[in-house]
Amino acid sequence: MCSSCDTHGPDFTVYLDYGIDCCFGNHGDLSISERGIVLRSRWHFPLGTQLAIRICAHPVTPEDCPVCEDLTGMVVSCERMEDRYSCFEATILFLDVTLPAQQGLGRVADRLDLASQVS
Repeated sequence: MCSSCDTHGPDFTVYLDYGIDCCFGNHGDLSISERGIVLRSRWHFPLGTQLAIRICAHPVTPEDCPVCEDLTGMVVSCERMEDRYSCFEATILFLDVTLPAQQGLGRVADRLDLASQVS
């Protein structure tokens, strides 16, 4: 991801296509809404690419478990953040916006908010 990992490690992991590739990030690298996400990563996607992704918010305490959600989305924007970075900001709209998917993503977002407050 674009931001460096803090001493506590990454806040989340995003897996592509059922685990074929993954990236780690901190709170500022992922913005979640009920219709999609904005993700900063090393990945560059052509517009219109359909993605199967899993987003996992890491545990905040040793007693916690990761909170994960599987989603399918389409890339509607993917731009290099700045010339000096090999990092892109991709906007991915969800293809499945059912209530269970929104609730699962809400749990991931809540965990990420909690992790940002702890660090």
